[in-house]
Amino acid sequence: MSAAIARLRTAAWLGWQVESNWADPFVFVVYSVSRPLAMAFILTGMYWAVRGTAVHEHAFLGFYVANAFHNFVTTVLVGMGWIVVEEREEYETLKYVYASPVGIFTYLLGRSSVKLALATISTLLTLAVGWFALGLRWDWSATRWAPLALALPLGLLACVFLGFLIAGWGLLLPRAAMAVNEGVALALYLLCGVIFPIDLLPRAIAVFSFALPFTYWYEALRRFLLGSGSSALLGAWSDATLLAALALSTLVFVLVSRWGYFALEREARRRGRLDQTTLF
Repeated sequence: MSAAIARLRTAAWLGWQVESNWADPFVFVVYSVSRPLAMAFILTGMYWAVRGTAVHEHAFLGFYVANAFHNFVTTVLVGMGWIVVEEREEYETLKYVYASPVGIFTYLLGRSSVKLALATISTLLTLAVGWFALGLRWDWSATRWAPLALALPLGLLACVFLGFLIAGWGLLLPRAAMAVNEGVALALYLLCGVIFPIDLLPRAIAVFSFALPFTYWYEALRRFLLGSGSSALLGAWSDATLLAALALSTLVFVLVSRWGYFALEREARRRGRLDQTTLF
C-alpha cells in the first residue's frame, strides 16, 4: 500500500509539473481561469438576449450551475484522453511511462487528481462570478447538504473512470483520439441536460440520457443546491430514487470503464500502438 501511494504521489507531482511549469505563475493562473470565465459570460449574454421572452431566471440559474460543474467533465474526463495524446504525440514518452515502475494506470490516476484540482478552481470561480458579478443568487436555506455531499463525489467518480475509458480509446486509436476527446465532451453537454432539459430531447435520444450518470448528477446538484431541478421527468422522482439511480449508473460506469480500459490497453499493446505517432 505504501508503494502504491508513493507511485500515485509521484504521478500527481509529475502531472502538476506538466500542467504548470510552461509559464510563470501569473500567466498560468490567467490561462486557467480564462476559459470558465469566458463560458460564464457567453451563457449570460445568451440569457440576456432572450430575457423576458423565452427564459425564466430560475431556469437559467439551474443551467448556469450545471454548466459550472460541467468543468469537471471537460477538465477531468476529456483531459485524461488528452494526456495520452500529449505523452505520445508531443513528448513521445508514453512508452517510457508505460514501462516505468509507476505504470500507465497509476500515472493517469495521478494526473487526474491534478485535473480535479484545476476543475474545482474553475467551478468555484464560475459560481462566484455568477453570484457576485451577474447577480445569480439562490436561497441557501433550500440547500440540502447531506444529499449534496453524497451526490457530488459520485459524479466525480464517474468523471474519472469514464476518463480511463476515453484514455483507453486514445491508446488504441491514435489518429482518432483527438476527435473522440472533443466529441465526448460535446455529446455529454447536449445529452445530460447541461444547457436545456432532457425533456426536450427526442425519445430515441433520451434513452441514452437515462443511461448516463451525469444526467442524474446534474439534476441532483440542481435539486440539492438550488432546491429544484430542471427536468419534469426526473422531477417526479423522489430524492432517494434519484440518488439510487445516480449511484447505480455510476457503479456500472466504474466497472465497465475499468474493464474497458484494460481491454483496450491490451489490444493497443498487441497492435503496437503505444509508441505509434501520427505526426499530427
